[in-house]
Amino acid sequence: MKTLYKQITDYLTAQHEEMVSLLKQLVNIESGPDQPEGVDAIIEIFKQEFDQLGLVSRTVEMEYAGSTIVSIYTPEDVENDAPIVLSGHMDTVFQPGVLSEHGFRMVDDRFAKGAGIADMKGGLVIALYTLKALIHLGYKKHPIKMLFIGDEETLHRNSNTREVMLEELTGASMMLNFEPATEREHIGVSRKGGAMVTIEVEGIGAHSGGGTATGRSAIVELAYKIIELESKTDIQRGKLINCGLIEGGVSTNTIPAHAKANIAARFSNQTTKDEIIRDLEEAVGNSHIQDTTARYEIESYLDAMEFTPAVAQLADHFIRIGSDCGYGDLIKNKSEGVSDASLGVVAGVPTLCSMGIIGSGAHTLDEKADLESLVSKAVLAVSGIIAY
Repeated sequence: MKTLYKQITDYLTAQHEEMVSLLKQLVNIESGPDQPEGVDAIIEIFKQEFDQLGLVSRTVEMEYAGSTIVSIYTPEDVENDAPIVLSGHMDTVFQPGVLSEHGFRMVDDRFAKGAGIADMKGGLVIALYTLKALIHLGYKKHPIKMLFIGDEETLHRNSNTREVMLEELTGASMMLNFEPATEREHIGVSRKGGAMVTIEVEGIGAHSGGGTATGRSAIVELAYKIIELESKTDIQRGKLINCGLIEGGVSTNTIPAHAKANIAARFSNQTTKDEIIRDLEEAVGNSHIQDTTARYEIESYLDAMEFTPAVAQLADHFIRIGSDCGYGDLIKNKSEGVSDASLGVVAGVPTLCSMGIIGSGAHTLDEKADLESLVSKAVLAVSGIIAY
């Protein structure tokens, strides 16, 4: 195997300049939440790459969100029909115009900055070159399915991407998700689930002076509910309920008839998610101010990536391979963030996350990536797949 690991490393090291060039091209395409045309441009780049490699591709178009590209490489005389899925997302969190000051730029010989460079355009490059290396080495054990998503950052709020992914993951032998790692030794074995929730309260509007007997404040009722919900946060159990935005009222001297809150929830497993739903139902069902009513809506969510025995077994495999192939020590990391790796676990597929570029500052204008890890993380992925 030492000879094979050297072949993998030599091949990918020779591709480093190409990898950096592609990463620069991807970062310099804006693909924020309201820019599906940017996602389409990235899809076209990868489709051309996949076509040249002989993959069969299809684009799943989303009317109100970034689209998804699904491409599969099936070796001749493949030994096992269950595919290995390499996944990632093409969208970012940034608003239009961000590249005017935050496009791809080198910090020094090793590090670069740019909006989306770590989360997760660097990971897309690593996934592509993992595929290229496998083809170059004549890999035949499993088909390789590339699953690149266009709306992960909005938790698939305006699409059926979740259902598409679950269908594509059914029957897979392994899923590697190429989200960034913040530390070289991290390999992702669990992630929080997340939900975006709105609560709306209806009261009775009235003049704040002459209408105090008849008015019912929607804002005050909403405040009670926010305090009630946030008191249910339990960090030790991986449960978080956070109200990030509120709105309501029409003027300072009017008892408000309407109020709305936007809440982000995080949960470590399905049990905690169900508990949060019960908390929401209880909060909207209890009125502190007479004659007010409330409702809630889960606008979008991603499941938790739970640390299952199948995940643990796959992580142990990659930890052994990391040592053997020269990557170095790896440790199982449990992340507070959400990702589509959760859907691999939901589909019953052994799954790992954080297989992408090593970086920092995700979701900020100071996002930075270690360009040397383009090669090292691809070496790890290829070595782990070949030995699986």
